[in-house]
Parts: sequence; structure tokens; C-alpha cells
Amino acid sequence: MSSAGIKNVYGVCDTCGFRYKLNQLKKNSLGMMQCPTDYDGNYDLKTHPQNKSPRIEEKFFIRNARPEANTDRNGEWQDITTNWNETSKYWNLI
Repeated sequence: MSSAGIKNVYGVCDTCGFRYKLNQLKKNSLGMMQCPTDYDGNYDLKTHPQNKSPRIEEKFFIRNARPEANTDRNGEWQDITTNWNETSKYWNLI
């Protein structure tokens, strides 16, 4: 009785159905034997790179972060005249 050597053992790819040598077939994460053309690595729903959230780092750099010059609001104390009668009409709108 002769025993079969490793080089004479063949297997069938579970994805495409072609016959390959058994040492060329690899087992994926689901337990299927796949040929080198169909083998995608040990990726499944948890370890596949497309199922992972991307690393997004938002870095905002604002040069010279200062407010715009409001020349109408920056006045001298003597130049600003406030009459209480003028401001009371705005309180009536509330």
C-alpha cells in the first residue's frame, strides 16, 4: 500500500471551484478553503478595513484671529450721545 505524498494531494477552491494543490489553498476567516486569486486575507465583517471608521482629525489654524475693526462702535465717550427718550421706544417693542 502506498501513501500519497504532499505534492500529489489536490483540493477544490470553495469560491471558484477550480482544482489546486492543497498546499496552495488557504483558509479564510469563515473557514472556506480559497485559492491564491480568491484569497483576500483574514478579513470578515469585523476586521475588514472598509468597516472601520476613518480617522478624521480636524485641525483648524486661524492666522491673526482678531475681530474686524468696528469703527462705528468704537467712539469717544463725549461723542456718544444717548438720550433716554430715544432708547425707551425699543423697550416698548419687547
